[in-house]
Amino acid sequence: MRTKLMLLVSLIFCLIHAQTPDATAEAENGVRSGGVTIASSIAGYSGTGYVTNFQNSSDKITVSMTVANKGFYKLMIRYYSENKEQDLFVNGNGPSKVVFSATSVFTEVDAGKYLLNAGTNTFTIQSNWGWIQIDKFSLYATTKNSYNITPNLINPNATTATKALYAFLVSNFNVKIISGQTDDWYDKIKPIAGKTSMLRAFDFQHYTQGYSYLWDNSIRGFKFGAEDNGQTQKAIDWYNQSGKKGIVNFQWHWHSPTGGTVGTNTFYTNSTTFDVTKAVTSGTTENTKILQDIDAIAFQLKRLQTADVPVLWRPLHEAGGTWFWWGAKGPVACKQLYQILYDRMTNYHGLNNLIWVWSTPETDWYPGNAAVDIVGNDSYPGEYNYDPQKSAFDRLYQLIGGTKLIAMSENGPIPNPDDCLTYDAPWAYFMSWSDLVTVQNSNQHIIDVFNNALVLTLESPTDVNELSADPNAAYKVFPNIVRDIINIEGKSYSRVELINSKGLLVFSSKNSSSKINIQNTPNGMYLLKIYNNDQSYQQKLIVSK
Repeated sequence: MRTKLMLLVSLIFCLIHAQTPDATAEAENGVRSGGVTIASSIAGYSGTGYVTNFQNSSDKITVSMTVANKGFYKLMIRYYSENKEQDLFVNGNGPSKVVFSATSVFTEVDAGKYLLNAGTNTFTIQSNWGWIQIDKFSLYATTKNSYNITPNLINPNATTATKALYAFLVSNFNVKIISGQTDDWYDKIKPIAGKTSMLRAFDFQHYTQGYSYLWDNSIRGFKFGAEDNGQTQKAIDWYNQSGKKGIVNFQWHWHSPTGGTVGTNTFYTNSTTFDVTKAVTSGTTENTKILQDIDAIAFQLKRLQTADVPVLWRPLHEAGGTWFWWGAKGPVACKQLYQILYDRMTNYHGLNNLIWVWSTPETDWYPGNAAVDIVGNDSYPGEYNYDPQKSAFDRLYQLIGGTKLIAMSENGPIPNPDDCLTYDAPWAYFMSWSDLVTVQNSNQHIIDVFNNALVLTLESPTDVNELSADPNAAYKVFPNIVRDIINIEGKSYSRVELINSKGLLVFSSKNSSSKINIQNTPNGMYLLKIYNNDQSYQQKLIVSK
């Protein structure tokens, strides 16, 4: 089966690239900087050679390609290397990161889609991490990404508040960007920007047995042990104080249950001997320990559920980097741990207030669309780099096939919101990490971002319980997640239409009724259009039986 799948993928790849490129450039003909040299010792290159010797930050290659029309183009880069990550600049803008997977022959990587100008455009690969051989650049005319976002959460028993939050996220995707900040630095934003982040990220790292910084007065030092540092109650209080408009996010820096040294961050691979492959094996001591930890966190999440607080839940983050113990032994064990975590929390503990967020982009690490609600990228391109990170966005888009929300689940610099929407990297939200928001963003940029009409803050005239972003709209349409009846309140109208995600009309009525019956309409995302003579009003709706 795996062989057949690989052959199918290869066939599709070949069919796609049977298309003639709109422009190409041989790397060896480009402008070289730093120590970059031309070589030809590795067989299989195109042209007269390839460029190599990317070791220092000054090492780069720049090529120019000309296109006839302004529009979106897919950039393919032919290369040979081990697993590496390099910086890409397009027309001097960037950098964004391009991941080059290990290969034993020259091959191509899809470096993302970019809005290019008619005429000459420049492309630069600059050394970021390690040696690489760059052979050729190609451009293919394309269109903006299209989406068919899954209308339902992976947990069919999700609470009403959780479904409402998800509907809010879906309705604003590719239209607005939600602002976010970690709890420790959350109160530092408003004095600068005059606005407050809509999303607040908390952490469960104190709540399990392996927490290594529990203070013991008897020894006047640290010991292992869980403590309640108030994060759960703080999240509940903040959510209620926000009028249930705020969005609660929890991650979990999971201190290993055993195998670490007290007073160190034992969630790091190099600070523990805890073996995740044993932890996912039923009946082992390690397995018993992780279940105890999961149960401890489930208890905290149950407190949130009892308070009717929906949670963006982001466990096992950055697994593919392997710097955390849950990723130290590779993707198979990590995905097994994720499945244990989901099953234990959902089916054993009955937690139905979670929206599951996965934030590592590697294909072989991905648990699959059936196990994830949102995919995220943790973005740290360097201070004051406000680039929309289009390559990283498109990598996630390819991972999920346009069927899931895509978020910037951590960031240092905040990408420019206008560029995100203009250049087709419409992150659902950003979530600035701790003090990096003030270290890697200028105060003026923070002001500009939080006062941008495209960015949602707690002060924005929206409510996660309503899909309409206009409080003065002529009509009120509810509920935001429809089972069989759409309620319409407001003045009379002449016609109503329901259009599916493919743009097809699925329902039309000239009856100006306050209740529209759509019980035979399939699940999905829809656009409701209400017409009143020469005026019209529209709103996104989710149908979920």
